[in-house]
Amino acid sequence: MALIINTNVSSLFAQQYLAQNQTNLSNTLQRLSSGKRINNASDDPAGLAIASTMLANVNGLNVGSRNGQDGVNLVATAAGAMQVILNDLQTMNQLAVQAANGTNGSQDRANLDAQYQALLSEIGRITTQTNFNNVSILGGGSISIQIGSGNTSNDQITVNLTNTSTGSAGLNIAGTDLTSATNASTAIGSLNLAIAALTTGLATIGADSANLQAAIQSNNAYATNLTAAQSAIMDADYAAESANMAKFTILSQSDVAMLSQANSAPSLVLQLLRQ
Repeated sequence: MALIINTNVSSLFAQQYLAQNQTNLSNTLQRLSSGKRINNASDDPAGLAIASTMLANVNGLNVGSRNGQDGVNLVATAAGAMQVILNDLQTMNQLAVQAANGTNGSQDRANLDAQYQALLSEIGRITTQTNFNNVSILGGGSISIQIGSGNTSNDQITVNLTNTSTGSAGLNIAGTDLTSATNASTAIGSLNLAIAALTTGLATIGADSANLQAAIQSNNAYATNLTAAQSAIMDADYAAESANMAKFTILSQSDVAMLSQANSAPSLVLQLLRQ
């Protein structure tokens, strides 16, 4: 090998490998300190993009699950009020059947009608007062619950609400009374229809609640799997990184020793010149 002093190629190579191993050691220490395999976009651009998308989906699913739980609570509130109204309707029907009996005197019917009208008013009050987060939930219509992390129809569940008002848009029992046997018979027909409608409404809202709970469970399972996949991409393997730290530490120390050796090579030229 030629002896030259203007360019120390061996030293340049040693410096190159030392810088490379120092960079690798620094990256390894950063991974061990942060617990993340990817700390900068340059570490793994594709992996970072995939993991970021997964994280966004997980966050969306978690919020969707909270929305779904709000929906379940809304349904429970509505169902509870509807059950009270159904009980009132059953009681009103009993009063109407009793009032339709021809053996009742006018005072008997007046007493029965007073109870009937009080329950009728109570149904109206419950309908007006029942709300969830200042949203009326016994006025009919529907409410969309954003359960998924996307913007498709599959990411929403519709909760169908029953109109429990006493007017024609709802249970259609307003204006009924028990002041005569004929009126009581008319009330019985209206009440039977109202009870059937409310029972159907309870069944519908119960199915909506079951759908919401199933969607929440599905969200939680999917979010768990995505979190595990995102962790596999983003999180550092401590066993592997500890081995890398030992390797790059040894290589760096070796590079320093070789650099010192390479830098001393030109001094051989001086020894040659002295001879």
